[in-house]
Amino acid sequence: MRAALRSMGALVLCAGLAGSALAGTACSDAPPKPASVQQAFQAAYRMHQRLEVLQPRIALIGRVGQDLSKYGLRYSHIAFVQKDAASGQWRTTHLLNACNSNQSALWQEGLANFFLDDLFAYEALLIIPSAAIQEKLQAIVGNNERIKSMHQPLYNMLAYPFSEKYENSNQWALELFAMALSQQAGINPPVTTRQQAQQWLKLTNYVPSTLKLNALTRLGARVFKANVTFDDHPDARRFADLIDTVTVESIATYIKQVDGASTSEVIR
Repeated sequence: MRAALRSMGALVLCAGLAGSALAGTACSDAPPKPASVQQAFQAAYRMHQRLEVLQPRIALIGRVGQDLSKYGLRYSHIAFVQKDAASGQWRTTHLLNACNSNQSALWQEGLANFFLDDLFAYEALLIIPSAAIQEKLQAIVGNNERIKSMHQPLYNMLAYPFSEKYENSNQWALELFAMALSQQAGINPPVTTRQQAQQWLKLTNYVPSTLKLNALTRLGARVFKANVTFDDHPDARRFADLIDTVTVESIATYIKQVDGASTSEVIR
C-alpha cells in the first residue's frame, strides 16, 4: 500500500529518465495511517496555496522527518519544488535513500507524496532564492544530465560535506545550489562536478552542522544501518566525536549568507 501511494504521481529519474534521520527515505511497506494521509494532504495543500501566492520559478522546501531536537535540528530533508508547465502542479525533485540501503535515486513527485513519509511534524521550511539565482537553479534542476552529474548513488546519511565518496540527499541539493551560485557569479569555467561544487562551497564559507557522536554511537550506527558510515570523515574530527554533515539548517544559513535577497518562512 505504501509503495503504491508513493508511486502515484512519482517518477524515479534514474529509471524513468536517462532519511532516515537526516535525509529522505522511501522505505516502509506498512499501510499509512488514515490520519497521516489526511495530514500529508493538508500540508501539501497549505504549501500549494503559499506557492500559488508567491509564484517562485523554483524554491526549496524542508520537511520534519523525525525528532532531531537532541542535535539542535528541526528539519531532516530538503527538496527543490517548481511548477510543472504541462500539468500546472507543483512538483518536488529530490534524492531519496532506498529503504535504509546504501543506495539512492533521484525522484520527482507531487507535494502530497513529499509529505507522505510518516513525518514527525507536518511543518515545512520554504526557502525562495533571489530571482537571479532562481533562473540559474531552474535551468539546472530542469536538466536531467546536470542533476545526475551531482548524484553519487552510494548513500551515507551522515556523509562528510567535502568528500565525493558518498552523498546524502541534503548534500546533493546543496551542491546543485553551488552550481547555480557559481554561474550567477560568472565563474569561468563554471562548476560542473561534485569536486568543484565542494571547492566552491569552501571558498564561499559554507559551514556544515556538527553532531556530537561518541564512538559507541558511531559503532552501533555502522553495524546496524547500511546507510550510515564514517570512513569519509577526517580522522581528527571523527576521533574527537565530531561529525560534520549537510543539514537543512546549514543549507538555509548558507543561502541567506550568499544570497541576501532570498527569503524563508515556516509553513504549518
